[in-house]
Amino acid sequence: MSIHSAVRLRPAAFLLLCGLAACADGDSGTLLVVQRDSAGIQIVEAMRPLWGDSSLWSIDPDPVVDLTLTGSGPDHEFYRAGSMKQRPDGSLVIANRGSEEVRVFSAAGEFMGSFGGEGDGPGEFRGLTVIEPAGDTLLAMDSEGRVAVVAPDLAVVRTFNIAPLTLDLHYVGGGAVLPEPRSLVLPQAGVSGPIRRPLPLELFDLEGEEIDSIGEMRGPELYISVMTVPPFFGKSSHVAATGRRIFNGANDVMQVEELDMSGNLVRILRIPGYPLDLSGAQVAAERDALLGRLRPGASPFRQAFEDAPASDTRPAFTDILVDPSGAVWLQLHRGEIEQDLPEEWLVLDADGTWLGTVEIPDRFTVSDITMDAVLGDWEDELDIEHPQVLRLTRN
Repeated sequence: MSIHSAVRLRPAAFLLLCGLAACADGDSGTLLVVQRDSAGIQIVEAMRPLWGDSSLWSIDPDPVVDLTLTGSGPDHEFYRAGSMKQRPDGSLVIANRGSEEVRVFSAAGEFMGSFGGEGDGPGEFRGLTVIEPAGDTLLAMDSEGRVAVVAPDLAVVRTFNIAPLTLDLHYVGGGAVLPEPRSLVLPQAGVSGPIRRPLPLELFDLEGEEIDSIGEMRGPELYISVMTVPPFFGKSSHVAATGRRIFNGANDVMQVEELDMSGNLVRILRIPGYPLDLSGAQVAAERDALLGRLRPGASPFRQAFEDAPASDTRPAFTDILVDPSGAVWLQLHRGEIEQDLPEEWLVLDADGTWLGTVEIPDRFTVSDITMDAVLGDWEDELDIEHPQVLRLTRN
């Protein structure tokens, strides 16, 4: 058995040999995972990282593919590059928001075609934000909630509309897609203070018809005064999907809930006691940093942020991704005053074992994670954008 296989199988073997309740790392004798069932729901509590203080997985900053360098001309020039995904055939698709188009490249970075453009016609966009492979089909969505359904040959099959400002689309198999909703709350006369409204989770088919309502997610914390703004270190929720499973996590704590296609809770992955302490000095520095970025004349926003409260603890994570192995990646939260710190993602293996954290190369924004690669956009020192594929090594 290779080292790679041994590390990948070790958490599952622990759970099998330990039976059902708890298991300890033979090297340290301390608990690694505690697992139990409650009313038919599997609860997996990870007590400490398997890797310890060092990461056994790494991302090579030297790209396997750099779409800015694999060709020349406008097709390899990017502005406000956003969502980047890999299709089942290995080809790469990327949303270039500057031109409101989706570009398609071979696995080696050769330009293969594009669709889109600014406008209101079929396959055109205003604020292109998201692309999502749905089998051989491709979905592209703009900020107005207009979704284009695109065939493998890049022909636009149809368009449909969902809620404006939807954050993301998640294909969950079986021809169903889950929009990730956004809370939009405008100031109201006589209404002020903190609010947190639930947001619906609804499945749609590729025709744009609602299939089912599968529950709710906790909306973001908001504060209403002269404007509606988030509190400092405000909490929110995020969703992800793989196969026919949906992962929903409110970042109040380090926990993710796994749902089936009917919205039934089947498993909870949790790191109890994960430190989320927040000091008064951090809150004050965060407030000063944000107020310092406001442009002159932004007095309503300035007043709103001066009045806004802060959460008691920091958010646990700011995004969820699930890779093809079923491992759950949680992007650890960084505030405005922490943007110079390395970006890190905490990894829970498919069985719920807390593996450790993986550090992201400097100036790189993650869009998607495969078994052996991380896709995203890197900006060089001249702020030139480089959509890249970086090698992910799982030692």
